[in-house]
Amino acid sequence: MMQRRKPAQWLFVSFLTMLFLLFYAGVTPGGQTLGIIDYADEKGIRGWAMNSSDLSVPAQVRVVITRQANGTVAEEFSVTASGVREDLKGQGSANCGFEISVPWNSYGEGIYLVDAYVGGQKLSGSKAYGVGAQAAANLQGDVSSIRSLGKFKTTAYCPCRKCSGRWGGRTSTGNTAKANHTIAVDPRVIPYGSRLLINGVIYTAEDCGGGVNGNHIDIFFNTHGETYSYGIRSMEVFLVQ
Repeated sequence: MMQRRKPAQWLFVSFLTMLFLLFYAGVTPGGQTLGIIDYADEKGIRGWAMNSSDLSVPAQVRVVITRQANGTVAEEFSVTASGVREDLKGQGSANCGFEISVPWNSYGEGIYLVDAYVGGQKLSGSKAYGVGAQAAANLQGDVSSIRSLGKFKTTAYCPCRKCSGRWGGRTSTGNTAKANHTIAVDPRVIPYGSRLLINGVIYTAEDCGGGVNGNHIDIFFNTHGETYSYGIRSMEVFLVQ
């Protein structure tokens, strides 16, 4: 016979369950707003944002696009994060997506940095986007050319035990994995040390994984909430030379 919980015990368990769900949605307690910029590509900017103080109220997102060359603002957008995100159902609120069409070519050639804020708090996943072939090739200032390797399956991992087992943040090359830098590859396809441009970010091949085979790249993130949000995506990958 199952023992019934007392009201106080039930409330405590419910509170812990809510914290667990918010954590895996990338939301922290204390009224903080959290979210991620998923993409900054030729179609525009897409991501999600939640406000843990009231998940029923859509977050108001301010997206700022700045010129990397001089730090001036190219354009600012204000958008309500109320679009349906099927991948976040059960993780706090599924109505938290936002999407903006960006007239990149009207800004002129160059590198543009994309950041998003809710109530002054910066969201995760800052992106860089290059307008023009030369701009894309110079994302880190020391790039002479880029070459497309075609479409790859991309997934995500973090240092948690579920993703990395006992390895944590250690990579197979002996380096410490870093977000917006480290990727796991099949070294038979992509040699260690290769630099790859994926969705406006230049990564370095420093790790491998048992499930990473062939045209498959695993991108390192700091938190499991970010890996869950990333899911599985088909992305064009460029070799940076």
